[in-house]
Amino acid sequence: MARAKRTARADARRRYRADIGTTDEEFDAEAEIAAGAAPQAAGARQSTGDSPARVGIVQAFRQSFRPLDVRGDLAALPGIALHSKALWIPLALTFASTVAFFATQGTDIVTRFVFAYFIQTPAIGGVFLAGFLAPRASWLLGVIVGLVSAACYAFLILTVFSAVAAAAPTPGLAQDVILSGFLLSPVMGALFASAAAWYRRFLALSNPNRGRRTPPAKRGADGRSRAASQKASARR
Repeated sequence: MARAKRTARADARRRYRADIGTTDEEFDAEAEIAAGAAPQAAGARQSTGDSPARVGIVQAFRQSFRPLDVRGDLAALPGIALHSKALWIPLALTFASTVAFFATQGTDIVTRFVFAYFIQTPAIGGVFLAGFLAPRASWLLGVIVGLVSAACYAFLILTVFSAVAAAAPTPGLAQDVILSGFLLSPVMGALFASAAAWYRRFLALSNPNRGRRTPPAKRGADGRSRAASQKASARR
């Protein structure tokens, strides 16, 4: 019976190839192509699913870099300043740190800590936060935050540290510190902010499911989740 079925199927395939004008070799090649395309299509459907695909460390390292677009970043700056927190949170922390240090004269460890990270050149705390929160133009936000921190640093030098600056061995030491702050803070701010933005993209590519919420378990007609129903049936 099985041999008769195979013979009938072979005759049917020969009649089909004769009707469409395809030789045995062409028919076999088409079958091989179709068999090889099925796993590729399944892999494509799996890669384009709801969960993003995870890439390797080296590939994530390379893809995290973005080309510099000065004109586009300048055009996007008003929207970033109005619709994101990437600029206002670092600036608010810088101003708050300046006010706190001016009020306490730096007598406690907290104000000395925020002075070192948000005011003193280089103010790595503010620019790193700006770059990590920036949707784009991270270097530009680093320049702005760096300039503001340099201005706050100059204000504290002329007020809180005025006695120290007056007693300095070099008369123009305070002016040199202020000038170097305005020159170095924007440059280092752009570098640190760009590094923070790269690090955020690297984390997103190397671990795409990081921070995603786990979907809630499906519940049946009795209101219990599927996992709970399976546990209850296992106990029985």
